[in-house]
Amino acid sequence: MEGNRKKFKFTDGVLQFVLFWIIVSGLFSLVTGYFQYTQEGHLWESISAHLFVGCITVLLAIAFYVYLNGNKRLASIPRPFFSIALLLSIVITGHLGGNITHGEAHLTEPLEVMTAPIFGMEEKEAEFLLDADTYKEQALYSAVIDPILSKKCVSCHNPKKTKGELQMHQYEALVKGGKNGSILDFENSEQSELFIRIHLPLSEEKHMPPKARKQLSKAEINVISNWIERGAPQKETIAELGISYDLIVPFMKQVELNPYPDVVLDPPNQNAIASIQAKNIIIAPVNRASNFLTLSSINNPNFSTQDLLLLESLYAHIVEIDLSYSAVDDTVFETLSQFPNLVQIKLDHTQVTGKGLALLQQLKHLKKLHLVDTNLEASALNTLLDFPILEQVYIFQSTRDLTKEIELPIESLSLFEFGNYSLPELPSDQIVY
Repeated sequence: MEGNRKKFKFTDGVLQFVLFWIIVSGLFSLVTGYFQYTQEGHLWESISAHLFVGCITVLLAIAFYVYLNGNKRLASIPRPFFSIALLLSIVITGHLGGNITHGEAHLTEPLEVMTAPIFGMEEKEAEFLLDADTYKEQALYSAVIDPILSKKCVSCHNPKKTKGELQMHQYEALVKGGKNGSILDFENSEQSELFIRIHLPLSEEKHMPPKARKQLSKAEINVISNWIERGAPQKETIAELGISYDLIVPFMKQVELNPYPDVVLDPPNQNAIASIQAKNIIIAPVNRASNFLTLSSINNPNFSTQDLLLLESLYAHIVEIDLSYSAVDDTVFETLSQFPNLVQIKLDHTQVTGKGLALLQQLKHLKKLHLVDTNLEASALNTLLDFPILEQVYIFQSTRDLTKEIELPIESLSLFEFGNYSLPELPSDQIVY
């Protein structure tokens, strides 16, 4: 408006209206900001500049408002002084406020995140140091608790920003606590302020971390709680504290395993893919960067073993195949044995009996086999015991119990999923409404 005031004659009236509410809201912000400072525990050094420039902003708004009302004492001051000074003070005040609420890097941090991939400098989240072989020798605090607090708590509780006068970047700071004392109660662990705050409902004002911040996961809450219950030690190892494996496993180094064979393939034949898709068969890459394919005949119940011959040029590319509810029979095993990289086969609700099942032993990568509600002969289960890396076989039959038709070695029972699960009967099940 200032830049176009010669073009628009009404700008003075609008500016007076705007400035009036800048003054009112500015005074309100100064008062509420000061009270927030007294309650939240910010250091004076971290808010003083913001408060000082905020006062200047309100004073400049008052002076500009008075100037526009024709005050003679201010008439000698050039008008651009007020508009430029007010603009600068608002920008500076806002920036300093952003430093308080979002940290001093709140302007550059998003830019770094956006440009890091371009220059190959992605910042990775700190990983936990626990290894499956050596985790028991690690101190629980330094290996698990401190990394959690660093990610979820320290941004608001550090030497530069101490909400509630509390710092959490070091063990000694945790023990010292904030304006209300230590957040760790070594005599009554469940009365520890840290323990209470992380267990409060998210809707509670005193829940920590605050609702607007990234929350603790269930696993993080459990391990922090367990640590507090054991006296919140600093140097005791996981073995010395007797921490269970289940409590620690979420914080171990995660090794990403590729479920598919480690082979290099040329791109699949698109003409072959098109011909099989014409039969209402779903065929697609396992992911965008892979030449491996998955196939499902769910949309074509008449799909037969003979139709698989259309895939001959794609045999090596298919790693997962779902022929459930199709018209295939035992002849399918001979054809499937020619798919060298199959990892999973689904033949649920088909007419297979298991005759020729041994041919699938040639598949060196087969891990999962689904034979639910088929005509599977119980004797075929012994054949599956000789498969090289088979991890799970799903053989639930709704009309019969295979466990009563064959006796298998106890150590091999974990290979098979027989189903037959039932829920315990509840007293309410007998109530007639």
